[in-house]
Amino acid sequence: MCTRWISGFVVLALTASSALAQTPERPVDRIFVNGKIWTADGARPRAEALAVSGEKIVAAGTTEEVRKLAGPDTAVVDLRGRLVVPGFQDSHAHWPGSSVNEVDLHGAETLKEFQVRLVEFAEAHPTLPWITGHGWGYSAFPNQTVDKKYIDAVISDRPVYVTERDGHMGLANTKALQLAGVSKTTADPPNGHIMKDANGEPTGELKEAAQRLIFKKVPERTDEDRYQSLLVHMDEAAAAGLTSVQDASTSLDTFPVFQRAAEAGRLKLRIRFAPPILPGEGLAPKDHKLKSALTEQDLAKYRELRDRFRGPLLKFGAVKGMLDGTVDARTAVMFEPYVGGGSGIPFWEQDDLNKTVALYDKEGFQVMLHAIGDKAIDMALNAFEFAAKTNGTNGRRHRVEHAEVPLLADLPRFKQLGVIASTQAMFASPDATVLENFAVLLGPERAAHADSFKIYDDAGVTQAFGSDWGVFPFEPLPAIYCAVTRMTPDGKPVGGWYPAGRISVEAALRHFTNDGAYASFDEHVRGTLGAGKLADFVVLSKDILTTPPEEILQTKVLLTVMGGRETYRSGQF
Repeated sequence: MCTRWISGFVVLALTASSALAQTPERPVDRIFVNGKIWTADGARPRAEALAVSGEKIVAAGTTEEVRKLAGPDTAVVDLRGRLVVPGFQDSHAHWPGSSVNEVDLHGAETLKEFQVRLVEFAEAHPTLPWITGHGWGYSAFPNQTVDKKYIDAVISDRPVYVTERDGHMGLANTKALQLAGVSKTTADPPNGHIMKDANGEPTGELKEAAQRLIFKKVPERTDEDRYQSLLVHMDEAAAAGLTSVQDASTSLDTFPVFQRAAEAGRLKLRIRFAPPILPGEGLAPKDHKLKSALTEQDLAKYRELRDRFRGPLLKFGAVKGMLDGTVDARTAVMFEPYVGGGSGIPFWEQDDLNKTVALYDKEGFQVMLHAIGDKAIDMALNAFEFAAKTNGTNGRRHRVEHAEVPLLADLPRFKQLGVIASTQAMFASPDATVLENFAVLLGPERAAHADSFKIYDDAGVTQAFGSDWGVFPFEPLPAIYCAVTRMTPDGKPVGGWYPAGRISVEAALRHFTNDGAYASFDEHVRGTLGAGKLADFVVLSKDILTTPPEEILQTKVLLTVMGGRETYRSGQF
């Protein structure tokens, strides 16, 4: 094989030395011709056609060249000039996803809409003992202040607990607080806050570990509910063009759910697991800091999981830790106070974090650390640096999850340490909660570079895009629009929110494809479209590389292929 230029494209040309070219009795299964194929491979970024046999790509080249690999039984798919890109990877999401029996509050921008959704859900589910859900934002409430009275006014006969869109805080009604035994005399648990009014009465808002006071009273989800949720959400993900996901904080009791789907041949995603760093957050002493209690038995369990799940469908090799909370809850850890006071809740002491990360690093695990505030991000980098020096290791590709508000001085350290910035494109969407709560709490100096993907690209940092689903929807195309424009879907604010943080469509695509594969140690098998790679790709209705940015929102996924198998086909294709 050789690479050459044809009609402005770099293509993989099949020569007479090609085994397939010399063996016509072994034609390929399918060919996709007459397309615009963005391969994500810097050596050959463009092609016109793909040849696929089994689960792998046999060749990427011109239509003329690829047609030569077809036989009488080869299926031919005419792309009709449409754009093809590698399958999207969501590098940070939470699977198997929310229950089908939970109320979805995403996008409820007013108190009335919040209450209407609760009432409609309760009426449609009269037998549920608890009403639970997720997705509200502070901007829906008067003065960005939540209170149990807003739920009590519409539902008082059943306990209700709904989490804010980032999952780090939630709102309970009076009934739920009573069942959980939360009163004015209840003290804050380690790493959590029970918000109280001027009279000391709980407002219903619980932050971080305080949520566990409620969670322990909510009926446990069944494995069947998790399984059905997995199937439903995989269908939705395939329709969005996703072929791979990095699960963040995989619960050990959900592994059988994923295995069941795999054994039934129903997986539509490649799923990589990252169980929590043991012994788990929340086991803190009185000083509210988490101390390490990692044992050989803990490590042995994770070694066994790593040996069992090696891919390409189910894979394990990372662990996830939490260093802080979120900006909206004022629990992300900052060097300087928030506007209005407070500097966050640190979940670890630096020395303890260093030693724990070094233990996992020595065992060959990739460590993913949730760190949003600048001090938490700095702590994560310190721990990764300590691990590398202590163990003499490199190439672990440790990750900082979210990395929303870094110190600008810390940016070069990411590249120096080989640390990946695992960021979420939709976090830069300037909706009401971002503009009226997030940005206000940070103040203009920090907000100016918050969720700025350009600063990581300019620093040469590998950046893997995810959604943090169910914080935000997992559809990559709206997220790409957001990263490119830093505007809401209706084009506000004009010119974008801190537009210096915008990136190109091609950069956003790379973060959703090849960079995601690299972050999962899978760049040798997927993430680009070329001979020998897994046949994971997506056909789009518009060429988002050349259309105006606003047309990205009008672009549809027409076909999703994972491992040579169609996982989604639009009726328009």
